Amino acid sequence: MALIVNKKLPAFAYLKREQIFEISTERAKRQDIRPLEIGILNLMPSAVVERTEFQLLRLLANTPLQIRPTFVYFDEHKSNSQQGHFDAFYKTISEVKARGLDGLIITGANLEEYAFEDVRYWKEFTEFLDWAKRHVTSTILSCWAVHAGLYYHYGIRPQKYAKKKFGIFLHRVHHESGSPLLTGMDDEIYLPHSRWRGVASRDVRRHKELEVLIDNKELGAHLIVGRKGREIYMQGHPEYDRSDIAEEYFRDKAAGIRINRPLNYFPDGNEKKTPLKNWGANGQVFYSNWINWVYQTTNVDIKKPLMD
Repeated sequence: MALIVNKKLPAFAYLKREQIFEISTERAKRQDIRPLEIGILNLMPSAVVERTEFQLLRLLANTPLQIRPTFVYFDEHKSNSQQGHFDAFYKTISEVKARGLDGLIITGANLEEYAFEDVRYWKEFTEFLDWAKRHVTSTILSCWAVHAGLYYHYGIRPQKYAKKKFGIFLHRVHHESGSPLLTGMDDEIYLPHSRWRGVASRDVRRHKELEVLIDNKELGAHLIVGRKGREIYMQGHPEYDRSDIAEEYFRDKAAGIRINRPLNYFPDGNEKKTPLKNWGANGQVFYSNWINWVYQTTNVDIKKPLMD
């Protein structure tokens, strides 16, 4: 099967270039199959909104199932620079609630320096989390959304690092958990990180409702699950392209911002060499596992509240 995507979406051209399967709305209707409805609340800064769309769609496409992704934004909070794009290709939270979702992905945002309650859309954001908890089979929160979600649901606050965690880091995969989200993963995997704050594994393990599935001693927990997979928290960035870390590094360096060279990224530490991408397959495996798990456990009628 394939993704059901609006062909006018800018990310569509990138999907075609990478030969990622897509299907028109008309053809999808003729197949008479209910697609999985996956919402994506995209909170990324305007400069990378479209890149994030493509990166997430690429990960969702690696499945034989028919998937209809819907990009989501707030009803009340408006974007200063991307509102035209949102009006054309996004649905509001109210519209999505009326239709229902099987799964939900919430991205990060450039909000690390703000207190959670001071974020302009905090009220709408937390109300959406509450709705998802009752109506969505599984919700993935990424980057800043991890910290916001863990704080809102469990009172866990992220810790600020002495220096930015930046580069490619080796993680331990806890297969002893028996989680279907880890099926097919190696015992150790590499993942990109770029952040000033993080959640320590020990803080997560104080809450019996939460389980750490993947972590790193220096960075803390990467993948956390709550409510038996209904909530998924992912601090790293398996969706990153090969060049994302390099672009951030050279941008900040050119602007005169003090930044350390990313760890384990440039071959032989040589900034002129093309970085090796050694995390892409891990991201594909995780999202394929997640999609399969949602497919097997979701309500037939997605407008009905969850039973647990």
